[in-house]
Parts: sequence; structure tokens; C-alpha cells
Amino acid sequence: MNQFDKNKIITLDIQEPQQIKAALIQYQAMLISGEAFKEEQFDVEFRHSNAGKVRRLQTSDAGSNFGLLKSALIKGQGGSERYLNEEITDQSEVYISEPILFAAALQYPELKETIVATVKAIVDYSRRVNDTDEIWIDDTDVFGVEAVYMLAKTDLQYLYLLGQFFFPYWDEDHTGDCINYLAEFLAELGWHPEVIKAYIWCDNASFRLGMFMNNPYSDTPTHQSLGEYLTENPCQYGTFKQSVIERFQAELVLLYSYDEHSDEEEDLSGCNPVVWLYETLFPRRRHFYDDDLEDAFMQQPFMGSTLENEAYDLQGMVKGQVDGLLVKPAESALRKRARYKAYQERDEHRYDLNYGTEVLKPLILAMPQGDRLWLYIESGTERDALDAINEIELIPLAKAHAPLMFEHIDDQLCSWQYNNRGILDEIENILDLARDDLLTDHFGDESTIELANGLTTTLTVTLDSDITLLAARREQYLRIIDVFYRALGKREFNEYMMESLTEEDEPLLSRQDYYRRYSQLDEAVINGSVNETTTATTTATNRILSALEGLDPALARDVQSIFGTFIDRDEILYKLHFQRVDGVLRTSRELCHPKLWADCELADMGFFALASYQLFNDFNQRIGDDVTEALFNFLNEQHIWQMAAAKIIRSCRVRDDHHFPNSGLVDADITRIKAYFTADKPEDDQAELLALITPHLYRDDVNRGELHVNKFSEYQPGYTLFHDRDDDFQRFTLIAFWLRQLPLPLRVQADRLWRFLIALAPVRVARNIMRAHSDEPWDVTINNPLDEIDVTERLEKAGIKSGQLNAYEMSRHFHDNKCYQQWLDAYSEITSTATGMFGSIDRKKAEAMCEGLKYINEHTKIGFLHDVSLKYPEVSLDIEHDFKRALKLMVRLNIRSWENALAYEYGQACLYVGDGDDAPENLLKPIASDQHTVHDKPCYVDGCSWLKSTVLQQCGEQNIILMADHEVPLDSYQHSLPRGTLLIFNSEVENKTLLARIAELQDTTARIEHLCEQTWAYLEGEIDYDSIANLYNAHLAMDGFRPSLDEYRLYSMNQFIWTLDKPRRNRLAKLLLNQDCHGFKVLDENYEKCWLLHRLEQGEIDFNEYFEKVRESQRLRETSEEAMQFMLNWLIEIGVNLAHITRFCIKHTQFDVCCEFIQNHARGIYDHKDQGSFAQTLAYLYAGRRAQLPEILSRANDASQLIEPLTKDKSRLVKEAVMKFMVH
Repeated sequence: MNQFDKNKIITLDIQEPQQIKAALIQYQAMLISGEAFKEEQFDVEFRHSNAGKVRRLQTSDAGSNFGLLKSALIKGQGGSERYLNEEITDQSEVYISEPILFAAALQYPELKETIVATVKAIVDYSRRVNDTDEIWIDDTDVFGVEAVYMLAKTDLQYLYLLGQFFFPYWDEDHTGDCINYLAEFLAELGWHPEVIKAYIWCDNASFRLGMFMNNPYSDTPTHQSLGEYLTENPCQYGTFKQSVIERFQAELVLLYSYDEHSDEEEDLSGCNPVVWLYETLFPRRRHFYDDDLEDAFMQQPFMGSTLENEAYDLQGMVKGQVDGLLVKPAESALRKRARYKAYQERDEHRYDLNYGTEVLKPLILAMPQGDRLWLYIESGTERDALDAINEIELIPLAKAHAPLMFEHIDDQLCSWQYNNRGILDEIENILDLARDDLLTDHFGDESTIELANGLTTTLTVTLDSDITLLAARREQYLRIIDVFYRALGKREFNEYMMESLTEEDEPLLSRQDYYRRYSQLDEAVINGSVNETTTATTTATNRILSALEGLDPALARDVQSIFGTFIDRDEILYKLHFQRVDGVLRTSRELCHPKLWADCELADMGFFALASYQLFNDFNQRIGDDVTEALFNFLNEQHIWQMAAAKIIRSCRVRDDHHFPNSGLVDADITRIKAYFTADKPEDDQAELLALITPHLYRDDVNRGELHVNKFSEYQPGYTLFHDRDDDFQRFTLIAFWLRQLPLPLRVQADRLWRFLIALAPVRVARNIMRAHSDEPWDVTINNPLDEIDVTERLEKAGIKSGQLNAYEMSRHFHDNKCYQQWLDAYSEITSTATGMFGSIDRKKAEAMCEGLKYINEHTKIGFLHDVSLKYPEVSLDIEHDFKRALKLMVRLNIRSWENALAYEYGQACLYVGDGDDAPENLLKPIASDQHTVHDKPCYVDGCSWLKSTVLQQCGEQNIILMADHEVPLDSYQHSLPRGTLLIFNSEVENKTLLARIAELQDTTARIEHLCEQTWAYLEGEIDYDSIANLYNAHLAMDGFRPSLDEYRLYSMNQFIWTLDKPRRNRLAKLLLNQDCHGFKVLDENYEKCWLLHRLEQGEIDFNEYFEKVRESQRLRETSEEAMQFMLNWLIEIGVNLAHITRFCIKHTQFDVCCEFIQNHARGIYDHKDQGSFAQTLAYLYAGRRAQLPEILSRANDASQLIEPLTKDKSRLVKEAVMKFMVH
């Protein structure tokens, strides 16, 4: 059976009209009930049946409507004729029986009524789900569209159904060709009344726009827009408006989306669906949004008024004739909303005593011998009822008898696996209500105990009698799992379920007891555990299993699981895995012997790591026997170092004819690398090898266009060799770490590999080793401080510098306030002048850590150094180099391309800059070149070599090419402009001067350096604000400003602004926040921190209080009113544009002080500060923001006076908002 074959087969004689009618009626019923779909996939196929023979429908079955069927199939969904001339067999992955049926049905006029009813059912279903993901036929096509199209082609009055079919939440990326269906009718009929009706009934803005702009690669209209048609035919405008009213009276507009997971009901009163219709009346850019362009678009003249006024006038008329809202969510969204609320209610009770078991109980009772099964769960009796269970289909059983449990199961399952297999995959989550009930200590009391050192701790105290009860409830939970194990067909649970039972702090079962209870051991040991040996070949697995014969089956399975973990390269090895080795393998010398895996023909670094760990332990435990010798021989015979070298080489660029013809390692280099890691005495030393390998190692950088930055710090690049996927070289790192400590010949190569690794990335190597000692699998968390000290000391002895280890340890404890403060104290010793032994040691430790900070995440480093300087003012904050580097990165991220900088400098002399396709017609003249034309060098947008630039100058009735890219032939300009950026200058510009300036601006590196130098001079007070502001206006694109690389490991201007002294902080904030409102990103919601820093500087709080409050505000993401008030006062004080502050306050109206600022600004209180009047602020804000002001101003006592300027606003959107609050 093919992946998308259908299960619900409707048979009919395709030549018999009455059988076609019956099939259509049956199909209608399935659409109405939802049975036509299974797991969000169309699941119906129509087949021809005659004389006892059944076959799939063929395109020839369309009869006289074959041409109509062909048009429907090639119009969208791939536009292919692949189905039309080939037989559709049982093996064909072709699913077009629905359009064939409708094409055949449309041959018979007597079936018209049934066809229309069925098409309406198709449309109703599509609108009920409002999601393309729920109407797929296969992996490329959706259901229904051909049927609706063919009905409209044969009877135009039903064209509106095609418009209605295209719901708002449509996947345009994968089914964008469907836009051609509506566009075809416009192309053939023009703006026929039925075509206009289809436009009005279509709730998808892209499809409405696509009717006259159906070229996805251009914003140029392909047909006349409806707005232009109505403008040319004003007599049709009244009919258009009446049709809109009638549409809303018949059917509300479907919302694009609906918040299904909000705690509060979504307010839909602000939706403007009639305005949405008007927003697509005229051509507009579909993939670009600009507030100013949007305002201008809505203010364009239309019907003696503006487009916006007409839209709101009609919306007012519609509201007068339709009760309630004009929009509605899809039914599926309302169902999901109801499910979410039910989930919330269940979640509120999940830890209530007996809630989880009461939810589960009806499902158990509905099973065969359910009463006895429940007794088994409660007390362990009636075991024979458990043994009698065969597999049960749990979903229909829960739906019929246990509604709450069914809803809980339904929440956990995916639609494509809505069966027992799906329950098996999600069993841990499905049983979580029962687990939270039975494994929660409902009977203990919390007590707070004060320790001798003054600290307090909270303990749960449980009576001995209740401990017995808790133990009994734990057994009840296991017996629930017993029931599900059998009801699901005795299939293996997933690894998460196993871990939840065997690896928690208080495991319910040992791993071997788990296998005995929830595995069919004989079968499992014979067949192998698929989940646990995914990286092993079948042959290797069988060899291992053969070696385990004769062991207790549960023990054999446990051993096999350990092997599987070590050879699974996606598994990070951590403490638990080695505890399992110690607790299982090392309890028996026989189980330590490499013969268990040595013959498996799988030379895997996981087995090398396991053998190395065993050998290392034998040495430390002073064990030396035949097993020890066998382990040594195994490692000595397996060519470990060749494999390690090969893995390193695979992480390098290697020269070849295809990917790297001119760079990468050559054969001689590879030979040197292999020799270095394998030979007893290689010719190269470590420095030579690093110089050879490092330039070719694949980097794991932060990439932003052509900007590539080290992922961790300026001094520590990221390498894919150490990437978190595919083992990140942890196993070889452990092998080298262990073997280099043993008095064996292997130690020479092991030490060589180890020292290479720590030279390359010392902190990453330390992390790989510490992970093996970590109590958690992903974060390095070592709960026992003595263990942490021990592994740190061993790493230092192994050659990793103490400063690097200390810096890494600090970064790991960055969010542990107590440990972090201890590191602040330790680092403060860097200024110590003590001459004693201990004072000197502490100072050297701090100095080493200062150097080690270069190798950890930059963001953590700067935060740490800043905190040290705040707690210990005598420790200077020496981060000038880092700040200048962050400044350079910010400039590099935001620098304009040279052509925009040039256009800014030349002002009105530059007549046009932008995409050549959008240039005004009056500027497009015949293009020619002359003796001054520069055409011998590249000329393209910075960082986009594929996007060419052209510089023209007007000269009489021609445009002369001043500069063009050397790859673009000059004669091509005689036909059209090449795609890319176009600049047109007037005739008065001196062309030699212009070309010289272009050459200067195209040197982006020099521009960046100049901007950074000037910014630094400004921050130092050496140049004035106006000069630097003009420079930024010319060279930086602040719209969409990015203060950082958006990479949490790296520092950014958001972080540095709070580390600057007050004068420089003020200057930087004024510069960035005044350039554009997007400059506020530099504040990074650190409003509370700004306030707390001020209080710390003023001595109102000490560092400890500052530190605790900053951490708390960052954790809760909360800001106090006092902090926001201080922030606003600071912004006004340093001279930030009031319009920008107002926009900031509009976005933060949850703060009373923000609303008060806007109200005071409207009163003119800040006018004397020469930072902009309220009128200037209104002119700056786009209509959508201005429309938010009436609600804010209405909270003031003098609201009428404050709102009055907005009553004269040109935007109807604003006037509507004013009217709403004037009425109230």
C-alpha cells in the first residue's frame, strides 16, 4: 500500500448518473461528519464498479468533460499534465478520483442540484478547518479545488464558492499555484459581476490580490485591479457596496487565526474586515510592509474621497445592517480553544489527591474484567485478570467510556499516529495525571529549618505511617503500567518511559527489573533492541547477542543496553552511563571482557571508550588480570589513532574537483596528519600541525550574511568537530584523557591527541570531560563538590590552564547566585597588594582567570567583569577593547550599502535610488554610455555580488551610464535595465567627483573604521552630537536596527551601554535612540537594571541588594513603575526625541507612568525642552500608532482637550478611534 492510498472507497458505475448521484450524496455526508478525512489527510477514493469488477477511475471517465478536467488539473497544484495520458493503476500514487467524478457528473444536468450541494459541503469543510495542513490529498495537492473550479466554469453563478474555498490560513508556499484559478476568470471575463462577487466572498487577501497580480516574481499587475475598474466605472461602485453588505448578511469573514491558548477570550471588536477588502483593491507590494507606505496607500484618492474613508464608511453601513461582530474564528479554532480550556482545568487539578486515578478509572473499568483489573491496581489481587488481557484499542474505548481520559489522550497524540502505537510513543505523557497523583507526597508537611551557618532550608516531613502509604501508591502506579503494557499488545515502551521508572532520584525499578516486567525478554534478546542499538549493524548486533548467550535474560538486555549507549553517537555520555558500567559490567570480570564485543566486526569509538574506561579503572583499582590484558590488546589492535585522525580529517575541507578545487587539505597534508596522530615519533610538532589543520577545519560560526564571527569569543572559534550533534568528539576526548594517564605505550599517542585538542579548544574539551562526571545529561551539573574539585584538578594536571578552568566553572555557575558571588570575591583579589604566600596565590589565581575569561562566552565574561567592578570599585572595568569590537560589529551589521550612502550625501541631486523595476516612468530615458563610463570593475550592492548596481546621469534626452558592473554588457542596457539597484543623478552633478566618491564609499572596510573612530571620538566628547548624527544618518540603516548578532553567547551594545560611565552612556543612548525609534532595542528591556544601577551609584542600595533585585527582575521579566519613571526621566534629560519616547510609551501602556508621559506631552509640558512638540510627534507616528492615543489620553481628567488635535487627523482609522472614546 502506498503512503497516501485511501481507505474509504466509494464504488459506483461512472457511466450511470444515478450511481454518481448516490456517490455524491454519500460524499456529502462524509464531509459533514468529517469522516472524509483521517489524521488530517483526505481519505476518500471513488472507484468504478461494473459486472463485479472494480478499478480506479481514469481521466477518460470524464467523458465529454475531459477538456474541463484537464484545465482543472493543470491550473494549479503543480500545473502538470502527468495524470492525463497514463493509466492509473493500483500501484500509481495518483489521487484524482474526486475531480474525475465531478467532471463526469457535470455531464448530466439532472445532477446539478446534487453537485452544487456537494461543492458547498466541500467549501464548508475547508472553512471549518481553515488550515491547508488539514486538507492534503498527498504531499503536494489539496482536496476539492478542482471540483469547485469545474462547477464555476460550467455555471458562473457559483464562482463565489471558489473565492470562498480559499480560506485565510492558506499555505501559499506549497500550494501557491492555486492562485491561478481565480486569476483565470478575471483574465477571461474582466471584472464581471460574478468575478467581483468571488472577490468579495474570498477571505484570503493574497488570493484577492493574486487575481490581478498573479506573477509571484513581480509586483507588477498582470490585470487591471478592481479599484482601477471601479474608478473607471463609478456607476458600478454602488452595486459593489451592496454586494459587500449582502455578503456580510449571509456570511461573516473568517479570521486568519485565533488565539487558542490565551487565558482570556480574544477581543475581536477591533477587526475591520471591510477595510481588509479595500486594502486589496489596488496593486501593492505583497512581501514588504512599511508603515509610511501603508498610510500613503490608504490615503490615496478614491471615489471623491480616500480609500480609507470609503472603507470605513462602508464598514459603518455594514455594521448598521448586521448584528454583532463581522468576523468569526474557524470552527476548528473554537474546538481547539475549548480543548485548551479543558486541558487547563485538568492541569489545575493534576496534583490533587486521587484526581489522576479518578480520571483514569472509567477507562480501566471499561476494559474486559475491568472491575477485577481495578482491584489489581488497588491491591495487587486478581492477577489472573491482568494475565487475560489481550491488546485493546484504547482510543475508541476511552472516547465511549472515559471522556476526561479521552481528552487527555487526545491532547498528547499526533493525528498521523492516532492509535495504540501513538499511545505507546506518548505513554509517559498519557499516564502523567496518574503519576502526578500517585507519586506526589500528599501527606507530608513542609518545615523550614535554620542551619548553624544562618542559612535556611525547607524539608518535607512525612510520618512513618504515611511513608508506607506512599510506597503502596508507588506500587499502584506500576500496576497501572502493567495494565497498559498488556492493553497495548506487550510492545516495548519508549526510552523516556523506561528512564522515568529507572533513572529518577528515587527509581521505582532497577533497569533489570524493568526489563523483566515490561519486555518479552526471550524475543527481545533474540531480535535485539532496535531503539538501543540503532547505530550497530545487524551482523554486529547478532555477534554481541551470541556473546551474551547463557546470561540471565534481563542482565543480557541490560548489558546490551549499555553497549548500545556507548556506540550511539547521538548519546552524550554522562555520569549515569558510567554508574551503569560500574553497577553492571564491573560486578563481574567476565562482563568486563572485550570478547563480548570484540568479534562484532564493528570498530566503534564507543567500544574504544568503554574499553579505555575499564582499563583506566583497572589501573586505579590495582587490578591486573587476563581481562586487563585483553582490554589492552583490544585497544592496541584497533587502530584507534587512525580513526581519531580520520574523524578530524572529516571535519576539514579537503581539496577536490567539485566542492574545494582551490583550497583544502591535499593528500600530502592528510598523510602528515595521520602520521602525527599515529607515529611514535612524528616529524611535525604540535605547532606545525595546528598551523596545517586550523585553517581548514569546518567552523561553527555565527553567520550574518557575509559577516562571520567566532561563536564563543574573539579568541575561541567554534569548530564543527566539537558540535553538540554526532558525539562532538566526546568519546575520543575521553579515550585520550584516560589512556594518557596509564603507563602503557598507548599513552604517547593519547597524550599527543589530548594536547592537540586542548590547544584547539580548551574549554570545550574540559566540558566534554566534565560531562562524563555530570549528574545531568545536557548541562554540566556535578552535585558533589568534592567530585567537581577532583575532576578540575585532574584537568589542570592534564594541561588545561587553571584560569581557563576557573573561568569555565564560573560560567557554569553564572545563575547560581551564591557560587557566582564567591567567584566575584575570588576575582577581586586581582588588585591585592598582599605579599604573603596566600595573598600572592589568590592574586595569581585571579590573574590567570582574567586570561581564561577570553575563552568562555563573551556575554558571560562582560557581565562578570561588570559585576566585579560594581561590587569592588577598586577593580577597574578594563573592557575598552571589547567595547570597541562590539561597536564595530554593530556598525558592520547596520551599515548602508554604498549606493544609499551616496544618495544621502547628494540629496536632491540624486533623483532616484532603489530597485530598477520601480523607477518612475518620467526618469526612464534611453540609456547610453560615453567615454566617462566606468565598466572595468565590480559594481554591486555591498555583500550581494549577484545584485548589480547601475549609476546613471541625466544628459538631455538620454541617461548616460556613469558606472556599471563589469559583468553586465553595456549593450544590454539598450533593451532593459538589469535587475538590481539603480541610481539616477541630475545633469548638474560633476561626474568625475561623483565617480571618485563612489570609489571611496565602495571601500566598506574603510567606512566602518571611520564610523567607529568618529563614534569613539563622540563618546569621548571630542566631536559634537550633530556631526556624528549626520554621519550615522548617511551611513547606518537604523530602520530595522540590530544592536547585536542575536547570539546569546556574544556580547552586544545592549550589554555594554550599562557598563559605560554616565557621560558616555548618555551620549551613546542619545545617538542611537534619536537616529530612529528602533534604536530603543539597545535598552533591551533592562529598564529595572538602569534604575537599580542609579540607586547603587547613589549609595541607596548596596551591591548585594542590587544583584538580587537585578537577577529577580530578569528572571520574572518584570519592571517596576519606579524604574520606568526613572527611565523616562533619563530619556528626557539626555535629549531623546519626544516622538521616539512617545512611540516607546505606546508600546508600554501597562505602565501608568508611560500613559502619564503621553498625557503630559499632549499638554505641552515638555515643549520647552526643544525635543519636539506633540504636533511633531503626531506627524511622526503612523496611523496605527496614532489610533492608540485616544484610549491612552481618555484616561486623563482633561481627556477632551488632549484628544482634540486627533479629531482633525487625516486618517479615518484615527478618527474612528477618537469617535469610540468620545462616545464613552
